[in-house]
Amino acid sequence: MARIVIDGVTKVFDKDVVAVDNVSMEIGDGEFMVLVGPSGCGKSTLLRVVAGLEEVTDGEVMIGDRVVTDMPPKDRDVAMVFQNYALYPHMTVEQNLGIGLKLRHTPKAEIRTKVAAVAHTLALDPLLRRKPAQLSGGQRQRVAMGRAMVREPLAFLMDEPLSNLDAKLRVQMRAELARLRDRLRTTTLYVTHDQVEAMTLGDRVAVINEGVIQQIETPQALYRRPANLFVGAFMGSPSMNLVEARISDGHVTFADVRWPLPAKFDLRAYEGHSVVLGIRPSDFDDALLVKDESRPTIDIGVDVTEELGSEMNVIFTIDAPPVMTEATRAISRDAADVQQASLLAESHQSVMTAQIDAHSTCCPGERARLCVDVDRLYFFDADSGVAIGTPGDAGKPVAISATIEP
Repeated sequence: MARIVIDGVTKVFDKDVVAVDNVSMEIGDGEFMVLVGPSGCGKSTLLRVVAGLEEVTDGEVMIGDRVVTDMPPKDRDVAMVFQNYALYPHMTVEQNLGIGLKLRHTPKAEIRTKVAAVAHTLALDPLLRRKPAQLSGGQRQRVAMGRAMVREPLAFLMDEPLSNLDAKLRVQMRAELARLRDRLRTTTLYVTHDQVEAMTLGDRVAVINEGVIQQIETPQALYRRPANLFVGAFMGSPSMNLVEARISDGHVTFADVRWPLPAKFDLRAYEGHSVVLGIRPSDFDDALLVKDESRPTIDIGVDVTEELGSEMNVIFTIDAPPVMTEATRAISRDAADVQQASLLAESHQSVMTAQIDAHSTCCPGERARLCVDVDRLYFFDADSGVAIGTPGDAGKPVAISATIEP
């Protein structure tokens, strides 16, 4: 095992396309680091730089105690797992597992021993004589992981290894990965766009956008204490509700709503100023099902309900401008979503989602009353996007227009 150090790495394509922008981070010996971000944010490029598949424009990469910046991939002693499995179709599972050792001229007896051990770990013993075409997607991905494990590399580099699996297989393989992580403790850099994978697998998670690392923290710290608007909006599913609001006389106001500010936040510096208010969908409740009458409420018209068994998503529209910033646009690069957001902005309306108890009687076309715990609200500076109040904060004074440190 070995740590990975990425020091000031920049990768520029075609002289003007900056895919990775001055990234510095350290992955500890035996740590499972997840690199998460939207499509096109530079996460796979950074992984390929560590693997040696892309040359750096600037900066340095260390694996263990060696600077590997200019080393070819084969000399870095890392193993990659790709989303497309990359198995040899004419070889059996056993041959695919052992191909890396064979290319290193490892003795046949040693290859057989190591392949058998890894096959047993991944429950591949009954499949050793089969070829990839005879395997399911989950079995193929286990073979791909096993091939990496057999080599006993200094580090694993995984590029969206579960993205080609269906939902059920993804859950199963995620659990399998978590078990292997705890058992092997091999240094791992894992790339994904899936927040659930990031939250459940990572010892720490690095959020990246437009080639820049936004925050590196433990999964729960990222969720409860996002450093800025991008991290807050990106982490979590359904995503955080964001709305323009105003701080006034110890209250936060938006649309026709006026809620008291959480006692733990000191937002006096923002008195009379606009801020971005964030509310997690799961932090809403149906007021009819909550006995605590002290909670502030919001009266809504229900547009859509999504019944999910143990919970219900209630989608509604409020008369308040949506948040349209570079950070929020980066999260949704889909043209249709951007167009819809622009239309809502013109009408000064925001669409919000509440994730409430499935026993709620909310119905489309009817009125409903939701309540919220103000201690779970998030606040962001409207200009810089910096977080100025989150559920994980201790409530310290803040300054107007704080800037994001690079």
